[in-house]
Amino acid sequence: MSLGRVPAGAVPGPAPSLTFGPDRGTVSDDDGKSMRTVLLSSCVIVTLGVLAGCSSSSEPEAVGGMTECTKEALATPAQDSATALGAENVYSIDTLECADGWAVTSGILGPANAPADGPQGAPTNFIFEAEGQFWIPKAMNQVCGTFNPDDPEAYPADAVIPEALYTSGCLS
Repeated sequence: MSLGRVPAGAVPGPAPSLTFGPDRGTVSDDDGKSMRTVLLSSCVIVTLGVLAGCSSSSEPEAVGGMTECTKEALATPAQDSATALGAENVYSIDTLECADGWAVTSGILGPANAPADGPQGAPTNFIFEAEGQFWIPKAMNQVCGTFNPDDPEAYPADAVIPEALYTSGCLS
């Protein structure tokens, strides 16, 4: 908020001054009138401003923590990945491998309405990277690096996924 310009001569009299004497710390104008009320009011306003700055806001607080590498912790992210491939898909985790903040789930991906006595789906792997308390799905083409057809099991130099998970996450 701008207060604008004050024309010369518009401010009456000299500015208040701080004097030290018998009434130490007394702010007074040239007429000797005490301005303690002004100081006290200013302190109260500043204090209220500081307290208001500490009050809660409508924005959510950041939640910290680490995620766990368990089937339970990865069940929802894995199902979300399956649903992203098709709204009617379901996914059941059979195995889970973890290394260095990464996880690879292996399981069966299929339609929710698959017959109980028929095929349930196809073997499918999903790759996840831990970010704080969340498992973030990663696409194979983004994390597996450049495949070498001359040495298919070699870990690519440009791979992002940990080498311990390369075979299960990228070659299965």
